[in-house]
Amino acid sequence: MSSAPAAIAEDRRRTKRQRALLAGKLATGDASLTFDCVIRNISADGALVETTSPHLAPAEMHLLQVTEGIVWDARVIWRNGNRLGLELLDRHDLKETTEAQLYALRRIWTHLVGH
Repeated sequence: MSSAPAAIAEDRRRTKRQRALLAGKLATGDASLTFDCVIRNISADGALVETTSPHLAPAEMHLLQVTEGIVWDARVIWRNGNRLGLELLDRHDLKETTEAQLYALRRIWTHLVGH
């Protein structure tokens, strides 16, 4: 049985989400605060993440997909319990980026994957 709010949210999505079970990190803009999350579904412009610390998530942040080293600028669209619905904005590949503002995230990522 589907709920009406979920059906409405599905109708507003620009692209279809793919189910996922991916390790992630949420980080403030300067990466001074990071916390773990699980990416439950993802598309080119949105993601559903679960975290034990949803209250720490600022309205705008970064979402890091750990395995691939991809980070998105993200905006919280909704909150429900330990879940956050994110709008994904600019996408950055940490393997190739030279952007100074992403340096801290690149260091965190290389430490996590052992590069």
